[in-house]
Amino acid sequence: MPCPFCQIDSQRILFQHSVGSVSVIALWDGFPVSPGHLLIVPVRHVPSWFEATYEEQQALTSALEIAKSHIESQYQPQGYNIGINVGATAGQTVPHLHVHLIPRYSGDVADPRGGVRHVIPQLANYLAEQTPEFHVNRASPSTNAPNHFTRGEIDPLLPHLKSAIDRAAQVDFCVAFIKQSGLDLLRGHLQDLLERQGRVRIITGDYLDVTEPQALEDLLELSPKLELYVVECTPGMSFHPKAYLFYTSDHPATNHSGTNHSTTGHSAFIGSSNLSRMALQTGIEWNYRVDPAIHGGGFGAMKEAFEELLRDPRTKRVDADWIDRYRARRREQPMLRLDVQSDTSDPIPDPHAIQREALAALAQTRLDGNRAGLVVLATGLGKTYLAAFDAARKTPTGEFEFPRVLFVAHRDEILHQSMRTFRKIRPGSSCSRYDGSLSALQLDRTEMLFASIQTLGRSEHLSRFAPDSFDYIVVDEFHHAAASTYRRLLDHFQPRFLLGLTATPERTDGGDLLGLCDENLVYRCDLIRGIEEELLSPFEYFGVPDAVDYSNIPWRSRRFDEVALTTAVSTRARAQNALEQLQRVGAKRTLGFCCSQQHADFMAEYFRGVGMRVAAVHSGSDSDPRARSLDALSSGELDIVFAVDMFNEGLDIPSIDTVLMLRPTESSIVWLQQFGRGLRKSPDKQRLNVVDYIGNHRTFLVKLRSMLQPLLRVGESDSELRRGLQLLQRGDAQLPVGCSVTYELETIKLIEQVLRPASRTDAMSAFYRDFEERHGQRPTAREAYHAGYNPRALRATHGSWFGYVDSMGGLEDGDRAAWEQQREFLKVVEKTAMTKSYKMLVLLALLQSDPQPHDPKAMEIAIGPMVQAVRRMADRSSVLRDDLGAEHLESDAKLQRHLENNPIKAWTNSGSARRSAGLDTDKIYFEYREGVFRWIGGDLGPHRARFAELLRELVDWRLAEYLDRGKVEEGYVCRIISSGDRPIIKLPSRKGGANIPTDWRSVEIDGKTYMA
Repeated sequence: MPCPFCQIDSQRILFQHSVGSVSVIALWDGFPVSPGHLLIVPVRHVPSWFEATYEEQQALTSALEIAKSHIESQYQPQGYNIGINVGATAGQTVPHLHVHLIPRYSGDVADPRGGVRHVIPQLANYLAEQTPEFHVNRASPSTNAPNHFTRGEIDPLLPHLKSAIDRAAQVDFCVAFIKQSGLDLLRGHLQDLLERQGRVRIITGDYLDVTEPQALEDLLELSPKLELYVVECTPGMSFHPKAYLFYTSDHPATNHSGTNHSTTGHSAFIGSSNLSRMALQTGIEWNYRVDPAIHGGGFGAMKEAFEELLRDPRTKRVDADWIDRYRARRREQPMLRLDVQSDTSDPIPDPHAIQREALAALAQTRLDGNRAGLVVLATGLGKTYLAAFDAARKTPTGEFEFPRVLFVAHRDEILHQSMRTFRKIRPGSSCSRYDGSLSALQLDRTEMLFASIQTLGRSEHLSRFAPDSFDYIVVDEFHHAAASTYRRLLDHFQPRFLLGLTATPERTDGGDLLGLCDENLVYRCDLIRGIEEELLSPFEYFGVPDAVDYSNIPWRSRRFDEVALTTAVSTRARAQNALEQLQRVGAKRTLGFCCSQQHADFMAEYFRGVGMRVAAVHSGSDSDPRARSLDALSSGELDIVFAVDMFNEGLDIPSIDTVLMLRPTESSIVWLQQFGRGLRKSPDKQRLNVVDYIGNHRTFLVKLRSMLQPLLRVGESDSELRRGLQLLQRGDAQLPVGCSVTYELETIKLIEQVLRPASRTDAMSAFYRDFEERHGQRPTAREAYHAGYNPRALRATHGSWFGYVDSMGGLEDGDRAAWEQQREFLKVVEKTAMTKSYKMLVLLALLQSDPQPHDPKAMEIAIGPMVQAVRRMADRSSVLRDDLGAEHLESDAKLQRHLENNPIKAWTNSGSARRSAGLDTDKIYFEYREGVFRWIGGDLGPHRARFAELLRELVDWRLAEYLDRGKVEEGYVCRIISSGDRPIIKLPSRKGGANIPTDWRSVEIDGKTYMA
């Protein structure tokens, strides 16, 4: 039955009043007791006064004064009754809390004495001469208590539980079974409780194996502090409890010594509802609320029963090992399980059209013989779901094609969300988070492992895994600061398939991930296609000028000083401007991203002061509850939620119609994720509004680049960004239907201030400096190549790539010493001809197998390990496999002879090196004796590790260039015309058959690189 207060016509609302992050509304009663009868109702659906939060109770009581003034502006009452009905027995007809303010007039009843006592007429006037006899059954104190009976479809238990969790300091659940569908409804509220240092104890059972193991794993993942128990049922034993106990912060269940306190303020529910979606939301269920003040004995008995069950020897603490054993038992005896309720988790979603295309492309690339590949999917198109779908492919016999999966990311929030996604797609597979503490047995049992690159990439953790431990590895996004760690991890493992995922269109963010995936771009879908396919919402983007002078804010480690930044952006003038921007776009449900907790609190306080319904959500102790705030935003009970470093991943509120970006963003990935929070389609929104503040600092070019690249396909340079702006200003930009991008004139002026002048900019140097600013480190040769700048173009002016890097101040002391010592050899590697990939494969095998990079002794590799290393490389890439030749890969002996006769011979022959690199040197850098390929180019001393890094950088670039060779169009002759200090390229006619690219490319002329 729909709630009439949740669907109230806005025309009926007399006024709205807020306290903190909650709001109440007032309306004239449709069935007034007397003229001017008003109702005051919380916006959030809360069943009764006792389940309202303290803020909601405050808002209701403080609204009475406002309501009184409204009544007295139209009526002249002589008194008032203020009343609340709780429960059907007490007269509550709508299970949504409402306070009656009833005006009283002289003569409206014959004898008004007793006031609200008239709800029981025979007790109305206790001053009357004749008091009717009234008996109370003392043995049943609840006989005349408010009715706390909830009836499923009419009054589901879920909102009662959410309210109780949000008010509690401790919860104890005892339920016969737990299903993922029920946990999904309460997870956020339980997580909020745990994050505010609350206590959660849950007892469930293995009766008939109905409890879902993935739900147990999900609970353990919430927090190490969550206490999860299971009653192991013996043959012939049943287990059917359904009880939920709540303890408030003012009245904890026990003190530290275990002594019971007063139960005042606690509550409980007992009845028929297990922890499943149907039981909590839609089924016919009977549950009763137990209040200690009324049912003191009953609540105490429930509490004691819970503690007794915890002490029962059949009750066991749940951990990963128990879940593994339970899952195995369920698989062995599936027919013994009874689906007590026809209740399942949300159905496993089907891939949408774009995901189906990507899945087909992944299947094809594996058929082509590739074992690694990169997929680029615009934010909101479900790249994690794509990975889960691919990893869930079945063989004809019904087994998983990739039984063991490793998922690697660099942020915890990505890992948490990805675990939930993979559990949904592969619900029967065991799933664990790797933090270094899992036992060898637990690792062996785990079918899907999720790990941060910061942890798993360390040598002591990698050493716990065999190279073939995983069939399928996913690397989600790429973090430049951990580039060498990613490389070490992927050098170690030998999966049957490696999938790289990214949402960013920037080649410098996705480029090195492409290199890790053997230059195999399997599939790409941008934002435009997602909107055209109606999978994403159209949007209107507004780049608005930021009045803050960012030149006065300290810039340290590629970010603004947080304290100074917070002070600068937390002003009433800026907050008022943000309010006006939201009013201009007609925002209804807004998610605002702030730079700090103090900033979010400031914005919430300001917006609340002007009558907006607001919450501030962050990791601080004074944060509004995350789950409740999102529920309220989704239902329309809140206008805006201000957030800090939250909701970049995993937020599922399609009805968000506005994203407000109030902070600088150093990462394109983060900006796209925040932008994507509003791209989900929803029936009640036509488009997404994006209000983005742009300031006078180059870091704001991240926002410009992130917006223009996927829409206009411009390059990354300043000149390309300027070109994109000009396209927008002239109205020449081809945007998806329903979309618009608007930069105010003042915003464009701010951008022009930080864009480097086009006329004096060398493209390569501009790219280099910009990369350093954005990532805090110089680009590698491969990253420059992926961005469209060929390092070989620098030879004429700087002699080599590292000569150029040194001129830009990019070589640290150790790097420079290693480079100067081995400059000539590094030039050989950079210049040596490559008709095949062999020479680089041999060097890469040497570098990958070097066990002691800090050992001053010479680098070497035996021919056996070299053969195996090269074979692994060939197994991952169809290009390399074709390059080596099928006949040479038939056996290790044939591959060994092929390597000995070709790359090993080339590297150990002085004449070959001289001719190949075009250098005047007879020096030999390697020898091959007694089956060992060994460096003899000089004692590397303390520079060995740095030299190996420099060599690896060149090898990675040369291989990337080689693997890309088959994709490069044939060249053609162009005429160069001088025009001042810039050349003009005279292109041949396209009609003549020249395969001239249509996008922007880097062009080298007289040792300088230009974009054309």
